[in-house]
Amino acid sequence: MALRDQALSVTTAANGTATATVQTRTKLQTWTVQQVSVEMPTAPIGATCALRKNGVLITPLIPTGDAASGDPPIILRPGDVMTVVFTGCTPGSVGTVLAIFDDGTPE
Repeated sequence: MALRDQALSVTTAANGTATATVQTRTKLQTWTVQQVSVEMPTAPIGATCALRKNGVLITPLIPTGDAASGDPPIILRPGDVMTVVFTGCTPGSVGTVLAIFDDGTPE
């Protein structure tokens, strides 16, 4: 199967939040997400970050730099939405999210 990655950049809004959204690219794909890393170097003390699938918490993350990986992997089926939500951040701060996944296609 083909190992892929998707990098996203987000900018914190005036309310101190930023959300990165990861979804399959077609209605026929299922992704097996192996790792999600986050980094917002300028996030202040007290800022939070959460990885969610369909609104349900998978794991909290340290917003200045962290990674969620290991078993079990996160399965994204058509219609599923995985989000990384930064909160309590300085407006205008930029964060990055990297999702590493198997998209189920032959290499």
